[in-house]
Amino acid sequence: MPVDPYNLIDKAKRYYAFSKIELRWLLVSILVMAFIVGFNDGRDKFELQFWLANFLIALIAVAIAVLAHETAHRVTGLEQGYKTTYKPFFYGLIAGLILSFMSYGKIIFLAYGGVFINIIEKHRVGYFRYQLGYFHLGAVSLMGPVANMVVAIFFKAVPILPQPLSDKIVLVNILFALTNMLPLPVLDGIQVLFASRWLYFLSYGAMIGITIFMLKGFTWWVVVLGSILAALIFWLGYYFVIEKKL
Repeated sequence: MPVDPYNLIDKAKRYYAFSKIELRWLLVSILVMAFIVGFNDGRDKFELQFWLANFLIALIAVAIAVLAHETAHRVTGLEQGYKTTYKPFFYGLIAGLILSFMSYGKIIFLAYGGVFINIIEKHRVGYFRYQLGYFHLGAVSLMGPVANMVVAIFFKAVPILPQPLSDKIVLVNILFALTNMLPLPVLDGIQVLFASRWLYFLSYGAMIGITIFMLKGFTWWVVVLGSILAALIFWLGYYFVIEKKL
């Protein structure tokens, strides 16, 4: 069915807002991940002013990534008749800090939370009324990483901000997409995998292809073709290694 923009705007006005608990944990998550991203400022010697400047850039980049990620979850969920709720992934944040310290900031792991959805019953009357649509859960979860990839592509193609900030936004959003598509508990990837194994391997393959070809500086049509090729390779690999044996 086509999207009704007036209905979607009405639902967004009523259900988009984050609760105080969500905002509190989102702020904590942003600060922790900004520290992880900005831990290594690329200098051999620690200088507070340069480290703080790098941390500020990381903070802006992480905030943009989180806003894009959570907004995609919210809007997609509302369009399907669900209210989404953010839940932090404590172990992911702790793991990110540990890896950052152990690698001196060379390993950036940004697994910060997941999405839970609840049916808005009065908007679902007569269609999937009293049970959760698992494919819809996967679709809502997938839109978070997809939004991050779109943001990365935009700032890579349209450098409207200073280069250090644009480069950091691109890197952070790519890492957001790839990390949150991992099939780990709470993260988006596990929801997509349970919804559709085919969709999971196709989408993850495409994201990896976009990352490789975009960061190598290829033109947009090469990036598109590369993403399609990577998606097919992942899909075929999954089919012959796993699905065919099942």
